[in-house]
Amino acid sequence: MFPIKSCFRSIQVCTLTAIVLDLSSVGQLSLSQPVSNQKNIQETQIIFNDPTPPSQGSPSGRQRGGASRGPCREFETLTALVPANNGMVWGRTTSDRPTFWFYLPNQLTEQTPIEFVLQDDADNYIYNSRFNAPGTRSGLINITIPDTVKSLEVGKTYSWTLSVYCDPAKPSSSVFVKGTIQRVNLDPTVKNRLQEAAPIEQARIYAANGIWFEALNTLANVYHTNSNQKSIATAWINLLQQAKLEFLTQIPFTSCCTPEQKISN
Repeated sequence: MFPIKSCFRSIQVCTLTAIVLDLSSVGQLSLSQPVSNQKNIQETQIIFNDPTPPSQGSPSGRQRGGASRGPCREFETLTALVPANNGMVWGRTTSDRPTFWFYLPNQLTEQTPIEFVLQDDADNYIYNSRFNAPGTRSGLINITIPDTVKSLEVGKTYSWTLSVYCDPAKPSSSVFVKGTIQRVNLDPTVKNRLQEAAPIEQARIYAANGIWFEALNTLANVYHTNSNQKSIATAWINLLQQAKLEFLTQIPFTSCCTPEQKISN
């Protein structure tokens, strides 16, 4: 039989031990929470490793349409979703037939066709199409080079232009944006990672390797159908901010420039 005092001591020791253990677990929980939050933040971030543009003499390109007069004023904020650095509107792609994204600031009509042109470094036309897409609403549009067009060659740089013919009284006038694109190859290790990755992770890999066009296009397709997911929305905003396109983060997507709307080559 244990003495009564010993029993009381045992109870006190057990109680004290339980309190210490409980406080310890609380401490561990409070310390682990910031780590979890930090991980969540990292998982939503996309860091674009902006590469150095190739040397082409004087900087060239136009990310935004610029000041215009008459009916063309409604399209002066036409914008190419491509980084602009020191006058150079330029990005890299791994695709033989890439997708280009633009912000269309006003609705198109029968009198406002748009034209997309892609040329090689000798000014030869690779792709030249005009679209008549009346009713197309203001928003983010994309144009993909079709399979019928000659594929882009690795290592070569091409120039592109998107024009909106916004003044029926002056068919030669237009609001336009322009820039250059270079096709490159990825390291085999990076290719393997892309094959195993989910779309959001693919966008992150492309961005980390300085591949703007695929990073943007992959993320745009994910965001278009999952804009209500906070992590995806955060990644979309983060990528556009790095190209100084943060004013486009809440702009909706709109359909334009389909094969049915093409009126010339």
